[in-house]
Amino acid sequence: MRIGGTFNGTGTDLYLCIGFVPDFVHVWNLEGTQILEAYWNKHMRASEVTEGLQVSGSSSTVSALTLGNGIQPYFGGTTLATADVGTTTYGSADAVYLKSDARDYRYTNDDSPFGVGDAAEETIDTWTLTTVGSYAGTFGATGAVTGTYIGKGSPICIDGRFYAIVGFTADGGDDDDVVLNLPAASGVISYIGGMYSTRPMIAGEVSKDGFMIGDATVNVDSAMCAFEAGTYDR
Repeated sequence: MRIGGTFNGTGTDLYLCIGFVPDFVHVWNLEGTQILEAYWNKHMRASEVTEGLQVSGSSSTVSALTLGNGIQPYFGGTTLATADVGTTTYGSADAVYLKSDARDYRYTNDDSPFGVGDAAEETIDTWTLTTVGSYAGTFGATGAVTGTYIGKGSPICIDGRFYAIVGFTADGGDDDDVVLNLPAASGVISYIGGMYSTRPMIAGEVSKDGFMIGDATVNVDSAMCAFEAGTYDR
């Protein structure tokens, strides 16, 4: 099994409740001017490197992550109290426990199948390329978003193909407000995910298995991070 996702860094201990205890974890900080990543696997059993390795700096300096400073497995099953969860606003840099979030946010709150959307007036269903030869376009004035969930980092499906939003200005309703990672012709939008593929858990939820990232690793406050985690065949 192998999964991946994104989250907003917190600068404090953060629990990714992915549903299983991984054998290996790789985390990257996606923002900033320097390389910053951390790696751990269950075979790192020496005390000097029990929580993984970190690569940082333009010279790619490798350092050991000792107990309490890196990545470690997390065994869930805890009913979370208010004091456990921190700030539970979507994308908060003060969240503590995160879970997977694959919801489609292109609806208004009233039209959303789960009661939470990011469209300001009506469902966002049209992508218009506004500068030929570029990656930039618009959702259109009536398809503008509030920006709570949709923005830089959101996956978007246009005519059955997935892209990523890498630039976002204002509400996405004007020409060139939205920039994709690849060029896409004008077409039909069938999905827009959140800026992160995880969302904070709230009090009363039971945490699932996963892993913890310590505050001294790539989990930089308010920086977009990506992770990959999985299990070995044997």
